[in-house]
Amino acid sequence: MVDAAAVEEALGVLAVRLVTPVDLITIHRDKMDEARRNSRYRSMRYGAFLLTYGPFEMFFNQVIGAHGGPRQNTPATMERLRQRFGQHLGTPDVTGQWRARVRAQPEPGRGGRWLWTTIETQRLDHYLRDAKAVRNRLAHGDDPQTAPNDSGTLYDRKDGKTSITLMWVEGFVQAVQDLATITALELTGDTTLIPDWPVPPRTEVSANPPAPPWAATP
Repeated sequence: MVDAAAVEEALGVLAVRLVTPVDLITIHRDKMDEARRNSRYRSMRYGAFLLTYGPFEMFFNQVIGAHGGPRQNTPATMERLRQRFGQHLGTPDVTGQWRARVRAQPEPGRGGRWLWTTIETQRLDHYLRDAKAVRNRLAHGDDPQTAPNDSGTLYDRKDGKTSITLMWVEGFVQAVQDLATITALELTGDTTLIPDWPVPPRTEVSANPPAPPWAATP
């Protein structure tokens, strides 16, 4: 049986941990003119990303650990999480309802803007694997710009490498919140107390993300 209190506790911890990366996005956005003049601000995107990815992975490990599974070392990929949740929580397809709002690199005809889009199934799987690849390279001192872009959401550089941007990280924070929310509702039902997620100030195209994907979940 799923321990609803443990799931809610994990959600609460995740919400608290996401405050810092959201603050970094806020600072960057408040200082946008300076950021364009000063390359040091560009480093904040990697810090904000790492401070989001760690708690995201920890959320799932905390829930799995509360139900008799390992409390660490389960990567935040759809295949591994399906296995762990099926084994320890009796939910064989916890990722089956997963959908997430993200910001993707500009495409032709979109005005060069990082617009919001909702992704699911295979593209979402690629998105999480791309994020894991960026995280692994940063954690091990490798070049994060060698990470793959199978999801098509990262920025494809002219030199053949990839890059994450602050807009991409903002989308990743939103995706983390969406996936954690859907997972909690799938495990415990509509009575789960969802925390007030931290959100950076949003203007222009960032101000209008799609509707929450869990609202459309059957």
